[in-house]
Amino acid sequence: MDFRILGPVEARRDGDWIALSGSKVHTVLAAMLLAHGRVVSDSRLGALLWGWDPPVTASAQIYTYMSRLRKLLGDEVEIVRRQPGYVLRAPGARIDVVEFERLDRLGREALRERRFADAQALLTEALGWWRGPALSNVTEFLLEAELPQLEEARMLALENRIEADLALGMHEQVTAELTGLVAEHPVRERLRAQLMTALYRCGRQADALQTYYEGRKVLVDQLGVDPGEALGATYQAVLGGELGLRGAGAARGRSDVPTMLPAAEDGFVGRSAELSLLTARLAAGTNRPRRLLVTGMAGVGKTALALQWAHRNQAAFPDGRLSADLRGFSDTGEPALIEVLREFLLALGVAPRRVPESVAAAAALFRSLTDRRRLLVVLDNARHSATVRPLLPGGTDCVTLVTSRHRLEGLIASDAARPVPLDVLEPPDSTALLAGVLGEDRVLAEPVAARRLAELCG
Repeated sequence: MDFRILGPVEARRDGDWIALSGSKVHTVLAAMLLAHGRVVSDSRLGALLWGWDPPVTASAQIYTYMSRLRKLLGDEVEIVRRQPGYVLRAPGARIDVVEFERLDRLGREALRERRFADAQALLTEALGWWRGPALSNVTEFLLEAELPQLEEARMLALENRIEADLALGMHEQVTAELTGLVAEHPVRERLRAQLMTALYRCGRQADALQTYYEGRKVLVDQLGVDPGEALGATYQAVLGGELGLRGAGAARGRSDVPTMLPAAEDGFVGRSAELSLLTARLAAGTNRPRRLLVTGMAGVGKTALALQWAHRNQAAFPDGRLSADLRGFSDTGEPALIEVLREFLLALGVAPRRVPESVAAAAALFRSLTDRRRLLVVLDNARHSATVRPLLPGGTDCVTLVTSRHRLEGLIASDAARPVPLDVLEPPDSTALLAGVLGEDRVLAEPVAARRLAELCG
């Protein structure tokens, strides 16, 4: 069971959306989900449904809404009467706000520990759970009570993600985004300070100072206050030339960073759970070689998922992204390991005449060159662990992402990196993929036939 409140309030069972009608039912469900397993009293439900003037039949109407929800949600969800109200229990359910809060917490921890790449990946994944304004189909009373704190949590996560972006040297990439955010939230001083930092690092010192002067005027005119310590310190740092890129992101922007990833496929749909799982396992393994394995039958979408994840998380690998198709299940046969290693070493800057001729020597050089790099290596269509092992980078800062029809026992050593298995797409995602092939109008015109075709095709 999936529940979503970071956007319209929705529920889904086995891939199918459950038809919840009316703002009152959406409000009751959202209120209980936001309670995180605690009892929501009748008085609070009444206030969230009708404000300060609930009808005399409020208790009876609330009972009716609960009965309706029980029928709609089925046996996987338990709605229990517990004085002075009701509690919702849904063991095993996935709730978007819970996932957002978990990833946000992990991202903040990574940021405090200066693990900027991990922080950037985790916070990007956390913000990906938002599908628009939260609680967009509930009563105005619930909106007034809960939306401000949800929006503040989103803004803090966004500011923290931008902090990680800047630490990774992504000032050019975030300048346009920050410009829009500062225009939308002119009194958020941290965003303005981040924009000043990005502009300065892009060589736009005058624009950075103008951003400060505009912010100071807005704060005085709207709030009657002067800039706070963070914004003032950024202003002084711009004047003193102290905002140069340091630390984790200093290597970004180099011309020698290898980027061998094939383009991600157009029309990619679904797989949000698997993408989240890969990101979570990336964050989990920090003290040992980090290896991710995607398994599944032929044609199920392993390569598409791997490339989609790799492109979405490329900021976490500022020292490069290597890729090779090992053709383990191809009629043309596997490429020679020495040729794959040669391509990797050349991409890492080794002169052709210095590439060793033996697999063992080339693999040793590859491990040595990657020992302290934050690098991603994608090994697609691997048939045997023995084929993969010489291509594994050195150290614990690199990540290896392998796809295979087999589990490759022994390659993945830690529980945190168990294989991520792929099955066929969920029915809604299958239908969406079909719409991308046949055209949305045709699928909408024959939804039953389209769904059946998607099921037959896996």
